[in-house]
Amino acid sequence: MTDSSGDKRDARLGGQAAMRGYLFEQFVAELLSQLGFSDLRLAGPGLDQGIDILATYPSIQPTGEQVPQLWAVQVKHLSSRLGAADIAQLSGMFQVKGADKALLVTSSNLTSAARAYLTKFQNQLGHRLEIWDRDRLVSLLTRFPGLLEKYKGLVSEFPLSAATPAESKYTQLIEQLGNITAGKTAWRDYERLGITVLTEVFVPPLKPPREQARTWSGLERRDALFSLCGIKGGWQELREEFDANFLRCEFKNYTERFGKDEVNQTRNYLKRTIGRLGVIFSRNGPDSGAIKMRNSVFGEERKVILFYQDTHLRELLRLKSTGQDSVDLLQDAIDEFYVSYE
Repeated sequence: MTDSSGDKRDARLGGQAAMRGYLFEQFVAELLSQLGFSDLRLAGPGLDQGIDILATYPSIQPTGEQVPQLWAVQVKHLSSRLGAADIAQLSGMFQVKGADKALLVTSSNLTSAARAYLTKFQNQLGHRLEIWDRDRLVSLLTRFPGLLEKYKGLVSEFPLSAATPAESKYTQLIEQLGNITAGKTAWRDYERLGITVLTEVFVPPLKPPREQARTWSGLERRDALFSLCGIKGGWQELREEFDANFLRCEFKNYTERFGKDEVNQTRNYLKRTIGRLGVIFSRNGPDSGAIKMRNSVFGEERKVILFYQDTHLRELLRLKSTGQDSVDLLQDAIDEFYVSYE
């Protein structure tokens, strides 16, 4: 049987991805060896729970004695995000052969949502979990120029650093955001700039938003609605997961934290014709009542309401500037909410 051209292309791309993944694993193994790890054992019979490498590293005790620690290493060659759900799955690695530490090595960056969850997870596990992301890898490689030269082709394909300076137009938007005063007098300025930022990072692939959209009766106003109809990739996943025709975004230019009433208002706006996903952007974040209300809303109606602040608007612009998909931040925030929900 002959493959169609599309099937051939998919197989070719899948093969290329597998080759890159294997090369990245070899690169990580050599890096670990250079860093002083020993007894490296690559994936094969007997390894499970997503472990790619087992290695030992000497731990210095208070007495000065060196005690070998067993590290379970998972390797992920990614061009996009590493989510909170990926981090949560690492707990199973400690069950393999009594591993002392778990290490996840990835070619991607971590979003703020993933980092926030990582901090929580590390505290729960007594800091026995480490993640080396794109920037950590590049930093480590400066100590081993021969290894960098050997794998320079692979390293050149890593995503741009999350710390890469934003383009001038994005820098201007970030500066404008900092110049808006919190409070009632500037609520419209904050909303306009917020919609400008989201339009910059979401469009395309999304269409320009419907600003200040009202229902037919005129009784309900929605700050911005981004249509998710006909969208592919990560946006399509969100549309299907939340039965969402639109991504609803609201802006609260409050001087204080917003509360449960604002969350409940958003809940009421997330009707069947809109979907079950909304975002509240604010200057100072939610209070404890808002957090409890969000949990109740999800428990009762499976609606997810994300809480974003100015730092997230800046991060969205930086993701866009470095050529990464802005939907990653939304997906990470959703993952973090899921794994933290109680």
